[in-house]
Amino acid sequence: MRAPPDAAPPAGLAAQMRQLTRLFTAGAPLPDDTALAALCREHVAGSERLTPAEQADIYRRQFWLRHRDALLEDYPALAHVLGDDGFDAFARAYLAAHPPTSFTLRDLGRDVAAFAGAHEGFPPAVRDLARDVARYEHALVDLFDGASPPPLDPAKVTSMPAEGWSTARIVLHPLLALLRLDHPAHALRGELKQGRSPALPAPRPVHLAAFRGADLTIRCEELEPPAFALLEALGRGVPLVAACEEVAAGAQGASAGEGASAGEGAGAALSERVGVWFQRWTSWGLIVDVVRGDLAERG
Repeated sequence: MRAPPDAAPPAGLAAQMRQLTRLFTAGAPLPDDTALAALCREHVAGSERLTPAEQADIYRRQFWLRHRDALLEDYPALAHVLGDDGFDAFARAYLAAHPPTSFTLRDLGRDVAAFAGAHEGFPPAVRDLARDVARYEHALVDLFDGASPPPLDPAKVTSMPAEGWSTARIVLHPLLALLRLDHPAHALRGELKQGRSPALPAPRPVHLAAFRGADLTIRCEELEPPAFALLEALGRGVPLVAACEEVAAGAQGASAGEGASAGEGAGAALSERVGVWFQRWTSWGLIVDVVRGDLAERG
C-alpha cells in the first residue's frame, strides 16, 4: 500500500536526511574535519576518484555558492560596501544563524535586516552604512512581488463632502516602505544598477518612500521630513486632518526657537505644501482608497 502524500518519512530515512543536511551545510571542507569525514563514509559511497568526504563536499560547496549568490542578487549594494570577502563572511554568518527553511530562495533573506542590525562582524568603518544598506535592500524584496490592490477610484475623492475630510482616512498602498536612514543607501544602489562602481557615500540623513509603480518597476523617492511624517501618520491610520495637525504641530515646534512668527509661518507653509504632496502621491499610486470617517468606524 502506498503511503499518503503527507506521511512522515520512515525513521531511518529521516535520520539519514538530517545527517546529510548536516554535511551539506557544514561551514568548512568536509575532508578537513575528521568527525564529518567519518560521517560521510556512513552515508556516501564515494567513487574511484573521490573519497566519500570529497564527493559530499561537492554538494556542500554548491549549497554555499547557490545560497550566497541568491543573497548577492537581492543585496548587491551591501556586497559593494563589504567587498567580496566581507560579503562572503557575512553570508556565511547569516546562513549559519538562519539556515534556509523554505522551498523558495525568495525567502532566504527574510531575516537579513534584523541580523545585520545586530551583526558585530562588520568592519567598524562601514558598520552603520552596511546596516542602512541592508535595511533598504531588504525593503525592496517585498516590494518586488507583493500583490497590488486596485487603483484609487476618483469618485471616492469627488464624492467626499467637505465636512467628511475632517475624519476621512487615507489608505496607502501596501507596497510602500518608509525608511529613515543615516546614509543615502538608495543613491548607492541606484548607481550600481546603472553599471557604475560608486565610492561609498558619506553619512547624510534621508527620508525615503520606496514603492512599486504602476509599470511594476521599483521606485524610491527622497521626501521632505514633514511629507515623510505625514505619510507615516496616514500609514498609522490617523485621519487626514488630524494627521496634518500632528505634522503642523511638529513643524511649529521645530521653529519655536526662532520665535512665534516663525512657528506660525511654518504651519502656513505646510498647509500650502500638503496639496502638492497629495497630487504627487496620487500620481505615484501611493493612495489607493479614501474612507469616510463614519464608514471607517462602522467597519
